Amino acid sequence: MNKRVFTVGSLIPGSLAPVLNPPASTLFEKEEPKQQSDAIKEEPHSEKIIVLQGENKFEITPANGKLLDVALNQRKPIKYKCRKGTCGQCIVQILQGPGLSKPNEQEQIKLGNELNNGYRLACQTDIL
Repeated sequence: MNKRVFTVGSLIPGSLAPVLNPPASTLFEKEEPKQQSDAIKEEPHSEKIIVLQGENKFEITPANGKLLDVALNQRKPIKYKCRKGTCGQCIVQILQGPGLSKPNEQEQIKLGNELNNGYRLACQTDIL
């Protein structure tokens, strides 16, 4: 089937527009469903990670990656800002959390003794 391409010149009465055959791949392609990035693939874990941020409780299905990235990928509205571990916006309290990394140096500096109460920086905590 020939598709007509209209240009400014083709709208002038008496002129004919060239009929172009664009590659079939450019005409109304069906958009492929977006897949999760390789860094955040869900793993079959038996337990959920449950975190508390302020008054909000979130249940996160474990997957490989940073806790913040996995939560956002699962549409959990965890507050965050810098993603570097310096601002403290992403502080969460881990109520249940199998398979999390040990606190790194940035978390130890920012949270200090609060680490003992289950607080973590979601942007620095890895899900193993």
